[in-house]
Amino acid sequence: MRIAFDAKRIFNNQTGLGNYSRTLLDNLYRFFPREDYLLYTPRLPSDTNKYATQFKTVAANTRFKHIWRSYSIRKDLERDEIDLYHGLSNEIPFWLKNTKTVVTIHDVIFKVLPNTYPQLDRWLYEEKTRYACKYADKIIAISEHTKKDLIKYYEIAPERIEVIYQPCQPIFYEAESVEEQFGENFSLFPNLKYLKTLPSEYLLYVGSITERKNLLTAVKALHQLSAKDRIPLVIVGNGKGYKKKVQAYIATHQLQKWVIWLEAVTSVQALKHLYEKAQLLIYPSFYEGFGLPVVEAMLCGTPVITSAVSSLPEAAGAFGNLVHPNDVNTMSALIQALLSDSRKREILGKKGRDAALERFDPKRLTEQMMEVYKRV
Repeated sequence: MRIAFDAKRIFNNQTGLGNYSRTLLDNLYRFFPREDYLLYTPRLPSDTNKYATQFKTVAANTRFKHIWRSYSIRKDLERDEIDLYHGLSNEIPFWLKNTKTVVTIHDVIFKVLPNTYPQLDRWLYEEKTRYACKYADKIIAISEHTKKDLIKYYEIAPERIEVIYQPCQPIFYEAESVEEQFGENFSLFPNLKYLKTLPSEYLLYVGSITERKNLLTAVKALHQLSAKDRIPLVIVGNGKGYKKKVQAYIATHQLQKWVIWLEAVTSVQALKHLYEKAQLLIYPSFYEGFGLPVVEAMLCGTPVITSAVSSLPEAAGAFGNLVHPNDVNTMSALIQALLSDSRKREILGKKGRDAALERFDPKRLTEQMMEVYKRV
C-alpha cells in the first residue's frame, strides 16, 4: 500500500501530537517495512531530520502553506496515487474523493472545556473535527473515553470508531535504566548533567502548566504534608498565566525549597531517568485524551497517583492510584501513605510495569493499526 500521513507535527511538534506521529511512523517502519510510507508537510525543517531522509517527503509547493493540508493537498495525493491517507491529529483534507481516509482523534477538549481555548480556535477545531468524523472512512480514538466523547458530541455510530492506544517511545520499554544503559557515558548526554544535582527522593509532575493539567492541586497536597514527611516536587513543563498562579501559591505558603522547576527537558533519556528516580508521579489532570506520562512512568516502574476522571483510569489500569482531581486531602493522604511504605511502592512499580508492557505493547498496537489500514 501507498500510505500518506499528515506530517506537519512529525516535523514541527516536539511533544504531544508530534510524539504520537513519530512513534506511530517508527513502529510502522519497524514492523511493516514493506509498505510505502509518504509524508506530507507544509514545511520541511531547516536542519537534518531522519524522517525527511528515511521517507519520501512531499512539501507544499504553494504560497498558501497554512491552508494546504486542508484544501490543496488532495491534488498531490491524487498525483502520487495514494491508497490511504491518515490524518494524525483530528483532521483530514476537505473534499478528498479518490483516496481512502483514516483519522486519529486524540480528544475533544475544546468541547468539554471550551473556556480553555480562544473562540477562533474552538471554531476551527470544531469545523475540522466534525468534517473528519463525518467523512473519514475510519476513526481512530486513542482511548475508550475519547470514543465515548465522540459518540456523545458527534453522534457517530460506534462501529465507525476503533480504539487503538498510543504506544510510548521505544526507550521506555527497555528494562535497563538510563544509568545502566549508558554507563560511564551517562553524564555526557544532553540534559543529564543537571540531574546529578537533584535530591535522592522526589515527587514528579510531567506536563504543560495549564489550568486543565491541574498542577496546583498537587502543590496544595504537597503543602499539606508535614515537614518530616515532605519531599521535593520536581516539575517538568512550562506555562504562562497558570504557572504564575502556581508560583504565587508556592511563594505565599513558603514552599520554594520544596519545588524544583525543570522547564526544558529535551532529551528522552533525561525524561526516562527522571521517571526512574522518582518515588511517585503525580498527574492530577481534569481531562486527557490518553495521559501518556502515566504510561511512561509505569513503564519505568514508578507508581502513579492520577485523576479518577476522563481517560486516566484507562491509562493507569489496575495498579494506578486514583483520586478526584479536586480532592487535595485524599491526594495528600495517598502521597503520605505511599512515601511511608517502600515495599508497597516496589510492588506497585513492578506490577504496574508488567501490566503496561502488556497493555501498551508497541507491536500489538501497530498490528491493530495496520489491520485498520488493510480493512479500509
